Amino acid sequence: MGLFDYKDYKVVIHPDSIAIPAFKAVWERDKTKAKHRATQELSYIYFVNDFKSPYAIYPHKDRVAKVMGDFMKEADWKPDPVVKAAEKEYNEFQRTYSMRFLESARGLADKLTSYFDEVNFHDTDDRGAPVYKATDAVKNLKEVGNIIESLDKVENKVKKEIDDKAKVRGKAVISDRER
Repeated sequence: MGLFDYKDYKVVIHPDSIAIPAFKAVWERDKTKAKHRATQELSYIYFVNDFKSPYAIYPHKDRVAKVMGDFMKEADWKPDPVVKAAEKEYNEFQRTYSMRFLESARGLADKLTSYFDEVNFHDTDDRGAPVYKATDAVKNLKEVGNIIESLDKVENKVKKEIDDKAKVRGKAVISDRER
């Protein structure tokens, strides 16, 4: 169990997470009984930052815009210092070395995707020679499978770390037989 769960199409904060000052500040400033605003802001934090978020497939900048459009009902809403502090805290609690590495690798994969999108075989240098050769592109494409395979391995390692972390509650470890 993490800080938040995604249940019934809604982000749910764990009662013990409310004790963390940064999350408590988001929760308590919403004075309404239904806590719609707090739920929206916590949803923003979760969907933008959580490794298991369905929005994790987008590059960070696109992810922020998409989540804001999907969850924040005010067109001019921006994360304020309270939300930013909670977001920072959330990231500190969930990040592992493997996860940071995976995020960097995903960023590199996004750059490679942009590279392949922008290749133009008609571009030439000052001497009229092609800038991009089809044979170079083919060689690079052969390596894409290796890159994807490597990303999958790191992603599976991160998922295992998250699952292992979820098993630990306090000082007790839940064995596989208890799951």
